[in-house]
Amino acid sequence: MTQMDRTSETEESSSSRIGLVLLGGGFFALLLAGLLLWWREGNRLFTDGLIAAIVACF
Repeated sequence: MTQMDRTSETEESSSSRIGLVLLGGGFFALLLAGLLLWWREGNRLFTDGLIAAIVACF
C-alpha cells in the first residue's frame, strides 16, 4: 500500500491562498490611496498626478 503525501498539497494550497490575499490587499490599498487623493486634491490634480506617474515609469 502506498500513502499520498498530503503535506505538499496543503503547503501549495496555502501558498496560493496567501499570494491571492496579498494581491487583493495590494489592489485594495491602491484603490483607497486613489480615492483619498481624489477626495483631497480633486479631479484635475488627481488626473495630472496619475499622468505624471505613468510618464515617470517610462
